[in-house]
Amino acid sequence: MALLVLAIVAGGAAWIFIALRKYKAHKAFEQEREASFVAQMRKNKPAPAAAPALAATSQARHADPLAAVAESIRQALSAGRGVDAAKAFLAIVEQRTRLSLEPPVWEGLGRALLAQGAYLEAAWTLHAGAALAGDLVAAQKRLVEVAARASDAGQPQHALKLYGTLLAKYPQSQYADFARANIKAEEKKLSMG
Repeated sequence: MALLVLAIVAGGAAWIFIALRKYKAHKAFEQEREASFVAQMRKNKPAPAAAPALAATSQARHADPLAAVAESIRQALSAGRGVDAAKAFLAIVEQRTRLSLEPPVWEGLGRALLAQGAYLEAAWTLHAGAALAGDLVAAQKRLVEVAARASDAGQPQHALKLYGTLLAKYPQSQYADFARANIKAEEKKLSMG
C-alpha cells in the first residue's frame, strides 16, 4: 500500500515537473516571439533627426516609397482624413512590417481602418501600436476589441481569426477565457449560416 501511494506521489510530482517545464518553455517562446515583433517594429522606427538635417531628412523620406506613405498617413490623420490614411496603408499592406510609424499614429490608423470595416488590418495596426509602446495588455485588448466589432458587424470569420490570434500569441492572457467563449459563439453563428 505504501509503495502504491509512493508511486502515485512520484508520478504526480513528475507530471507537475514536466508540465512546469513545458509551460516555461512555451512562455519563453512567446516572449521571444513578441520581443522579435517589437524589435522589428522598433528597427523600422525613424531615429530622431537633428534640426539642421530636417530638410535633408524630408527629401530622403520622399525618395523611399514607404517613408512617403508613412508621411502621407501622418498628414492624413493630422488633417482628420482617416479614409485617406486607410487607403494609403491598404495600398502597401503587404509591406506593413517595414512601415515606420509611431505608436499614436498606429493607433489612429487602426481606428481609421476599423471605421472602414478593414477588421484584420485594423487589428494588426492597433496591436502593433500598443506592442511598440510596450503595453502588451493593451495589445491584447485591441485584438479582443476588434474581434467584437467584427462580430457585431456580421463578420464571424474575422472575429474567429482574431480570437485565434489572441490565443496563439497570448495563451495565458487575461482575455483567454473570454476569447474561447466567443470562439464557440462565433462558430455557432457560422454553422447556423
